[in-house]
Amino acid sequence: MARKRNRPYTKEDVEFVFENYANMTAAEIAEKLGISKFQVSKIVSELRKHIDLPKKTAKRPNPIIEFLKSRGLPIKKEVEKVKKSVGRGRKKKS
Repeated sequence: MARKRNRPYTKEDVEFVFENYANMTAAEIAEKLGISKFQVSKIVSELRKHIDLPKKTAKRPNPIIEFLKSRGLPIKKEVEKVKKSVGRGRKKKS
């Protein structure tokens, strides 16, 4: 079971998140600071209310894509969107 981290975050934690959010994942920041990922996301959401935070460049790789690459299988570039019916439920009989 994961270790519980519930210490209150400080001004220095907010500063670290602000400087490193674009280049690190939330899990990496949480591990480095010793706070939870939830607290990291809470800091980010609060910062976004007041300033424009840069978009994230570091993302967790998609495990499905990694599997397909390791097997050398082809990857579709465009995913076909499934067309949903407009109505709800079954069609009424006339």
